[in-house]
Amino acid sequence: MTTDRQRLEAALSGRYRVAGELGAGGMATVYVAEDLRHRRDVAIKVLHPRVAASIGPERFLREIAIAAGLAHPNILSLFDSGDADGLLYYVMPRVEGPSLRDRIAREGELPVDEAIALLRELADALAYAHGQGIVHRDLKPENVMLARGHALLADFGIAKAYHEAGRSGPLTATGIAIGTPAYMAPEQAAGDPQTDHRADIYAFGVLAYEMLAGSPPFTGSSPQQVMAAHLTRTPEPLAAIRPSVPPGIVVAVMRCLEKRPADRWQSADELLRRLTSDSAAGGSPAAGVTAAAPGALTITEDMCRRIERAAFDPRMIGDKLNYLDNQVDSDVLVIMILGWGLDAVDPVAIFPGAPFRIVIPTLFGLDSGRKLRFPLSVADHLTLLEALVNDLTERIRPRFVIVGGFSAEGDVALRLAADAAPSTRIDACLALGSNVGIETCFVTGVLADISSDARDSMLPALNLALGGAGTVNDWVNLGDYLVRIVRNFQHDWRPIQRFARDIVAPWKAEGIGALVRWYRTATEAGRRVRCVFEDNDLYRGQIRELQLRNLDDKVLGEAYRPGSIVVEPVAGHFDLLEPERVIRHLSELVADLRADGPGHHEASPRSPRR
Repeated sequence: MTTDRQRLEAALSGRYRVAGELGAGGMATVYVAEDLRHRRDVAIKVLHPRVAASIGPERFLREIAIAAGLAHPNILSLFDSGDADGLLYYVMPRVEGPSLRDRIAREGELPVDEAIALLRELADALAYAHGQGIVHRDLKPENVMLARGHALLADFGIAKAYHEAGRSGPLTATGIAIGTPAYMAPEQAAGDPQTDHRADIYAFGVLAYEMLAGSPPFTGSSPQQVMAAHLTRTPEPLAAIRPSVPPGIVVAVMRCLEKRPADRWQSADELLRRLTSDSAAGGSPAAGVTAAAPGALTITEDMCRRIERAAFDPRMIGDKLNYLDNQVDSDVLVIMILGWGLDAVDPVAIFPGAPFRIVIPTLFGLDSGRKLRFPLSVADHLTLLEALVNDLTERIRPRFVIVGGFSAEGDVALRLAADAAPSTRIDACLALGSNVGIETCFVTGVLADISSDARDSMLPALNLALGGAGTVNDWVNLGDYLVRIVRNFQHDWRPIQRFARDIVAPWKAEGIGALVRWYRTATEAGRRVRCVFEDNDLYRGQIRELQLRNLDDKVLGEAYRPGSIVVEPVAGHFDLLEPERVIRHLSELVADLRADGPGHHEASPRSPRR
């Protein structure tokens, strides 16, 4: 029986001498050969017969001819292509070097400086190809060759042929999709016919993430699981996995991974400019663009004096309340409380391009990896957060100070705005997805009831918490959150339990009256408040009743402002944290504050205090 190699050798006799097989994958086999006319070594890639039959020779040769016109130093050129006795093939230079897949498999994460240099070359190659109207559609480490320290992007046009063939019939049986789901943009995984060049930018982000973290953002036991993750899950922040990556590069990569194409970099040129900026590389920041920096508030004896005596531990003195600071030059300071029980997240990564100074703290003693934890009440956490607000205000001297929070931390932000001393500079509060009653305390209600000495009760309780998710996306995000909580606190639930019980208590006692009380207290103190809620039956019903009561009886007080309590249309719980949405609400709050003019909380910007 004649083999594919024998057929190839016979068909190309006189033009190429096939020396041996270089490698094989799910879609093609690569042979090393000699170009007899030009006396050079080449690689001949031959599509497997079942793949070739699905694509067809006309479509294949048409797309290869288009890709052959690309001329860029970081794109692997095509020498030749054709149909050899029914075998579809194309000829490339033989690269004396490994593929990026080989390198990652051997070493895992790449050195940061080398990875950045390679990413710049690949972004430049994509920018050039996109400028020629050509989209790759299958960017992955297997298609990146490494030669003398440089990246060469291969297989332009091949994926286009696969894609076009897929419109006329399923290709999964041929094995075409094998190995590619890990790099598919959500719209590509969903089969969206409007998929465009921004799918390449998403795949670039996956590839960059893998180069820097050692593994892609999503994995699974099947292609279907991986594609589902691209559609629904949020990747672990790159900064949390590898803190040595410059913040500007983190921002560039994480923005590539946005679910919506409109939220990514809109062109490879734009991405390339970000990767080559001084701030992205870790050099001197460009104007208005800075790197996130860690900071810490030292816990003093005076702070401890205001903590509940029963909770005080002398080891607290000198300990740290940690935070991350985006260092943006702005007269607006935002202290955003996110992810109780989790470390502070990088504000540059989750709010890219934010025009405000954003500081994100970790609640004291709840940092991951801690050996010493303190089961503080919410009131104690508020005491320390107020001290942080005062410390940052004194050092930064902003014109406006906004406190914000998401979910249970939305409750915390509201309580901070209501309970902080009049001398504490808080001009406004943004509460995203805070509770409105005991019915909305899904996770906190469950964690509050878990017994610290009854491990057999944890799994049913955690499953119950997941049952509170309103959408698949919320379920996935809740699952990720609970996994991290369990890893951090499974040996000592007390800090989580105390916090959760204190979050739940006002809702058990007062219902939505707790929200009314905090809103009134904060606004009567001259602090603007905006509460933004998710769009579902439970929240719509509660907010509708509250707004009707306010229309009839003014339960929200004389300082109530229209538009300060809203249901965000068609938004799930975690949708409220989308960067553009958060920045929009912050911007509107700031516009209102500026329109108000000087108030009793406002100091002269950047002026010395007496």
